[in-house]
Order: sequence, then structure tokens, then C-alpha cells
Amino acid sequence: MKLQPRMSALAAVLGGVLVMAQPGYAADKRVTYSEHVAPILQANCISCHKPAGKNIGSLVAPMSLTTYEETRPWARAIARKVKAREMPPWFADAPKGVFSNERGLTDKEIETIVAWVDAGAPGGDLSKAPVAPPNTEAESGGYSLGTPDLIVKMPQPYFVTDDAQDVQGTFHTKITEEQLPQDVLVRAWEFRAGTYVAGKDTVHHMCGGLRPPGFVENPADDAEGEGAAGLSMGCIAGGAEPALLPEGFGMELKKGSTITFNMHYYKQAGAGTGYWNQAEVGFYFAKGPVTYKVHSKSIGTTGFEIPPHKVNYRIGAAETLKKDTLYLAYWPHAHLRATAARYTATYPDGRKEVLLDVPRYDQGWQITYKYKQPKLLPKGTRIDVEMLFDNSADRGAKRGFNPNLTIRNGPRTQDEMMLGFVSYAELEPGQEVPTPLQQQQE
Repeated sequence: MKLQPRMSALAAVLGGVLVMAQPGYAADKRVTYSEHVAPILQANCISCHKPAGKNIGSLVAPMSLTTYEETRPWARAIARKVKAREMPPWFADAPKGVFSNERGLTDKEIETIVAWVDAGAPGGDLSKAPVAPPNTEAESGGYSLGTPDLIVKMPQPYFVTDDAQDVQGTFHTKITEEQLPQDVLVRAWEFRAGTYVAGKDTVHHMCGGLRPPGFVENPADDAEGEGAAGLSMGCIAGGAEPALLPEGFGMELKKGSTITFNMHYYKQAGAGTGYWNQAEVGFYFAKGPVTYKVHSKSIGTTGFEIPPHKVNYRIGAAETLKKDTLYLAYWPHAHLRATAARYTATYPDGRKEVLLDVPRYDQGWQITYKYKQPKLLPKGTRIDVEMLFDNSADRGAKRGFNPNLTIRNGPRTQDEMMLGFVSYAELEPGQEVPTPLQQQQE
């Protein structure tokens, strides 16, 4: 997967998390950065556009927009992107209002930004501009959630050679007793890809897994790539965010466990293109009681073939829940040819509900769609995941692949994947749903 769309300056203008309504302004009324535009950028953009090292797991964009001096040179590009609704990035059409990281600007916010640019992007009284929040990544070694309680790295640096282009590797690091003297429950974890070369692709994606104490490495398992992750902590690619679980949810981390790093390196081959890599993961321990144990897995298939020049080629997979289950997040993952993804629930009574509809899947910005409140799906519910793929000459010219080939599942960028990752917690017998869900049901 080439990540150039993510790294493009124009394609990366304005990323963010929260939506905050601001008053709109007619073009003939003076709009300034300090009074009108800065609050919009702070609420919607600077969670990504801030000064820090580029971290595949923390959505750091190619330029910072935390001050007027930083923002002014990008004013026209910002106006174009927000007017076209290409930024902030959000590719799901449904459902609306249920995901905590849903992004988007209101019509009035867009009108305000465009009017500001049309007026010449004036700064106004910069002393009145809101102060940007602290840059926690700069203070915590690049971690967006602050300094972790435990950092685990790949066992040693790995060199991706000059002639390499697509490289898969699985690495295991056993947690020492000095690092973790006792079992803990983890509420959050954040991957760091470990290599950031300006303007160049380095890591296609990385997956993390947790192996129990006493784990013994098996090269045959490692050859399975993402399937070798044990208890999965999920995967990240461009656009991913750290996994911060709701209160009361956590993952068990036992002393003596082994962390599995499944790395997919991607770059253009050539003299002087090699680089060293040592990816890592930071863990944040739960501060309060944990009632619900969280797991991650994928609903997908490896047994598919995409014919040459086929457009809107559908591939699907499904599973039926064996227990009442709380769903926390979705992360559809595929490569160059993927154009859309959808998750659908069919309840035991036959009723259907779209859990996630992503009609504009972008392999260069792979968002994890995280619920504001966990979604309760009863035992017997069937979860269907389907993705659409375009193997046409037109898309091949744009994305850099050969449309004359029959495409199968594989780890290389030019291969394809069809994986619908989910994060979830199964309810044990007698276990009640969280209080907010009880209130919603009542």
C-alpha cells in the first residue's frame, strides 16, 4: 500500500477529532484568525496538526497549524479542502453521531474559514487567540496519550535493506520481571512504528499481539503474519489512533508475557533507501476496576480472487456471536484496490442494522471507528463484513498497480487483504451491561 495520499501536504490539511460549532460570517464582515478561525482549528484540527515527530499511531500531520504564523501560508489550501469536505478526514456515511472520533465541520464553520481566506486571512489581535493545549507528544517521546507506564520494543533494531520493497517480519519480545513484576490490567496502548523518514514511506502497517507466559517461538506460526499475533492488540496503518478503552474495560497483561510485533515494511527499492527500524508499543495501566476484558480479531477471508479489470467486486465474510457481546470499535483493512467497506448486523429476530458504512474507503488514511458507548449485540447475531474492490485500468493508473492480474490474498502491497477488524468484550453469564447502556435501554 503506498501511503503517498496520507503524506501529501494538501491531502493532509486539517485533520481532527471534535466538532465545535462556530458562527458563520458573510464575506463582507471582517473575520480574523484570532477571534474566529483559531477556535475552529483548535477544536477540529490540531490534534493532528501539531509540532511533533511523525507517528503512524498518533495521527501527526505533515504540518503544524497551532499558531497564526504556521497557519497563514496554508490558508488557501485549507479553504479548498474544507470546502470540498475532504478535511477533516472522515469516510463513513453511517451511522451518524455514534462514534467518538467522528470528524467534520458544520456549514457555518466552513463558511467562516472561506470568508477569512477571501478577506486575505487577517490575523487580528493575536493576543486574543486561544492558547494551544500542551504538546504531550513532545513531552512524552512521541506518545499522544502521554508517557506510558510500560514501553516494550522489538528485541533489537532491524535493517530494511536497499533492495527491499515489501518486507514482512514477526518479532517477539519477552517482558522481563524488572519491566513488569506483577500482572496488570491495561486500559490503553499505543503503537509507534519506529522509523519516520520525511516524504518517504517506511511502514505499511504493524500489528501487535500478546502471548502468555511460557510462550515458545515457532517459525511456522510467524510465517502466518497477522495470524501469528496471539491475543491480538489490533493493527495500525496511516490514520490510526491509539487504543484508549472506556472506563471499566481493559486487557490483561501478565508478567512474563511476550509481545509480538508483526511488521510490514514498504518502500521503493534503490541505493541508499535502506533504514533501521525498532518499533515499540506503550502500555497505560488501568487506574480503576476493570469489569470487561477486551479482545480484538478480524472477520475476513483469505480465499478470494479478484479478476482482471473487475469493478465493484464484492468479497464478504461473516460470523455469528456465541455470547452477548459489547462492540467497541471497527477497523476495515485492505490494500490498493479497496473502495468501500460495510459491517451489518442481522439480529436473531431477523432485523438488520448497518453498524458501519464506509463508501469512500481510503487505504492511505485508515480510520478506527470507535463507539462513544459500547454497542450491545446479543448472542446469535450474525455480523457480515463486505468490501468492494476495483481492479480497473483507471484505478491502476491512479494507485500504481497492474490491472491485468488476478489478485489474491497476500502480504505484499500489490496483493490484497479483506479484513474487518473488531474490538469487543464478551459478557459472561450474569454479567450486566455498563450503566450508560442500561440507561439507554430503559
